[in-house]
Amino acid sequence: MKISELPEDMRQALRAQHRAARKLRAEHRRLGLPIIVWKNGKVVEEPA
Repeated sequence: MKISELPEDMRQALRAQHRAARKLRAEHRRLGLPIIVWKNGKVVEEPA
């Protein structure tokens, strides 16, 4: 399903989630902290 086919409230929620993720990555980069992600079935630290 394309994003444009989603209901408006769901599109707004996705935009908010993406905005929050960008802010988190920027903050972690600024502070020199790693980002914790799920990769290949494991939790790993990645450099921000």
